[in-house]
Amino acid sequence: MTSKNDRGFGMFNSSPRHDMVGKSDESMNSTTGGAKTPQYVITCKDFFDSDIEGMDEDSTPCLWIETGGGRLVTYDSSGELGGDGKIVNKDPVVCMKYGSWGPLIQQYMYTGKKLDLITVTRLTSIEQTIVPIQRLEYATCLIKTYEQYGDTVTFSFCYIEITDTNIAYNHNTGEKLGQTAMKFNMGSLKVELNEG
Repeated sequence: MTSKNDRGFGMFNSSPRHDMVGKSDESMNSTTGGAKTPQYVITCKDFFDSDIEGMDEDSTPCLWIETGGGRLVTYDSSGELGGDGKIVNKDPVVCMKYGSWGPLIQQYMYTGKKLDLITVTRLTSIEQTIVPIQRLEYATCLIKTYEQYGDTVTFSFCYIEITDTNIAYNHNTGEKLGQTAMKFNMGSLKVELNEG
């Protein structure tokens, strides 16, 4: 009988990081330079509404996100490495404070209703201006798990497509220097890299 690990599905553990739960917002969720804006915000029109000045109306703070992926590899006696083409993604896990979105996330999980887009944006402060330095966009998503520890919620989801965008700035002037974006589709296994 084939185990889950043999099939590659057990490559990542999607459980929430309990060591992160309960740490203060000030240390976990503040931007460089002592700004009060959270370091991470999550955007999803189905769940969230913003109470952060200057942010999208469907955004709210989150404490952290775990995400990643991997390729299964085989080894042979000649010392060569071979990728068999199987990609294994870690379901993103998001941690945030409980709010009105808690019941909505649970509803989507229990009903299996899909989400068009979930975006997590990483922020920093340059010359007292809050700017995005990373944007993770997940398209065609399905909520998989929901857990609550005190007033902290973690949930995980799967997705069809991810776009990871890094945005570079001149830290002396605040001028945007450009960006690099990687897009990967789990259905087609197609990957794109765009720079600009």
